[in-house]
Amino acid sequence: MLSIEHKVPVLIDAGNTFVKVAIREGDDFKPLLKIETEKVKSGEFPLNGRIAVVSSVVPSINPIIRESFEKVFFISSKSLLPLKLDYKTPETLGADRIAAACGFLEYGGTGIVVLAGTALVIDVVRDGVFHGGAILPGVSLMAESLGRFTEQLPDVKDFLNKYPGKSTAESIMSGIGLALAGAVERVLKLEMVGDFPVVLTGGYAKDLRRMIGQGIVDEFLIFRGLWEIFMWNKKRGA
Repeated sequence: MLSIEHKVPVLIDAGNTFVKVAIREGDDFKPLLKIETEKVKSGEFPLNGRIAVVSSVVPSINPIIRESFEKVFFISSKSLLPLKLDYKTPETLGADRIAAACGFLEYGGTGIVVLAGTALVIDVVRDGVFHGGAILPGVSLMAESLGRFTEQLPDVKDFLNKYPGKSTAESIMSGIGLALAGAVERVLKLEMVGDFPVVLTGGYAKDLRRMIGQGIVDEFLIFRGLWEIFMWNKKRGA
């Protein structure tokens, strides 16, 4: 069991595939832990400490995280946030999207935020206001759906940054890549963000960045947002 006694909070990004933990050290973030979400669901969370700020899209593991710390702050649309939410159903807005959008503010008040993980999420921030965006299946979900509902198509685990595919597996991977990159490029055209930043995070962020030919990859974007939310609340005595 790893015990964290830092006065600064432990930052936790609890996603559908992995739970990742980091702390802020100076101007940087130090990764502490990356564990499969399924293991945490079974009760395995080898970390405890004083304070945690959490982005969780897996409510079933929240009690396990809560028991590991003296104080836990789960962010949501009800939290005090450094940006405004223009969203019809804020209660359904994922904490990861909120955290990523808040982290994006370090790059400016207007641009595109891309979460490239289990799902692909493309969100728009304009003048410090979160306006929502688009959600579609990520690499693994697209690949699994083809494998599950067809008899002859092979299983694949990734996507290709090229077209055309020269085998059936390559064609599937090429198609997944085109779908993901095409969705991002379409949003860029619709929003006409011009020279404003596009910031990507998640397991497939680097590959997707190569496909669309632009953007900044920030592996700590959600942690950056959690820190910004924590400091925003601390300054206001929350």
